[in-house]
Amino acid sequence: MPENVERLVDKYHAFYEVSPYHVLVEEGHGSPTATRQIIQAGFEVDVHGVSNKRELELPPAADYALGCAELEKIAESVSHHATECVIQVIPFPSSAFSGAGQDPHPEAIIRIQISHRGVDQPPGQAEQEALSEIEKQLQGLGIRRR
Repeated sequence: MPENVERLVDKYHAFYEVSPYHVLVEEGHGSPTATRQIIQAGFEVDVHGVSNKRELELPPAADYALGCAELEKIAESVSHHATECVIQVIPFPSSAFSGAGQDPHPEAIIRIQISHRGVDQPPGQAEQEALSEIEKQLQGLGIRRR
């Protein structure tokens, strides 16, 4: 693992959370019998970096870019094996999020989204395997699941 990635993980107390990725599917769009349903189309893995300051301060652009680049490498590596999935990294470089709890600290988030190539289908074995591999690689960087 590159030394500067290890430094980022420690400096920002990096952790990740997994949640379902939902989409709205509409059939018969525009007709009186149109139906809508929300389905789980995959997973979202949000990687958090927590500031140790109380001000809503974003990480320096270079640190955020390094974190994004490392997650892009992971997504690219996993997508070579998970050809039935779409894996993308979604950065939020100009957004600071406030953590919940009694003593909230600003957080920066980078999202990895895993979905089936046909978004109107629920996740299957391929998405589950991609999620497992992404989690394995994140943990290899020292990033733990919350």
